[in-house]
Amino acid sequence: MFSSIVLGSKNKAKLESVRSATGVEPICVQVPSGVSEQPLFEEETIHGAIQRAKNAFAAVPDSEIGLGLEGGLAFDSQFTQQWYLISVCAAWNGKDLYIGKGLSFPIPNKIGEAMRTPGRELRNVIDELSGTTGSNHQGGAYSFFTNGRITRSQIFELAVTAALTPFQSRYYRK
Repeated sequence: MFSSIVLGSKNKAKLESVRSATGVEPICVQVPSGVSEQPLFEEETIHGAIQRAKNAFAAVPDSEIGLGLEGGLAFDSQFTQQWYLISVCAAWNGKDLYIGKGLSFPIPNKIGEAMRTPGRELRNVIDELSGTTGSNHQGGAYSFFTNGRITRSQIFELAVTAALTPFQSRYYRK
């Protein structure tokens, strides 16, 4: 297990996901992702998570591992012609990098298409539809679309667990 984790975000849902997945209280630092506020491609979302993990690790050099969590959207043009909400965790220890992904979740295409508008973010749309503010620090779009059955923190928890597994399992050791 880890004793010192640094998270590249101060987002409450992301913080809770790390706590739940690891049992560790992470050091939270606000770092840039290097991608747009609303990533619209899986590659961009992964890149953002990696940059957050590496920037967080660099900000707290005595930590064991840096985590970067990034939520984004992706369009499946091959099979479903559908927009999906995706959640990614990157884990970086200064030498090894692993990526974990949470549940990929379909969202209404009209909302996905609206995200193509520059400056538009899913959190704003969910806040407008739900009549709340800061939904991305709470249950997020996952909770909104599932009537609270799935939360953003739960999805990121799965991604964190997946990304950290290679660091914790003897089967991955080189």
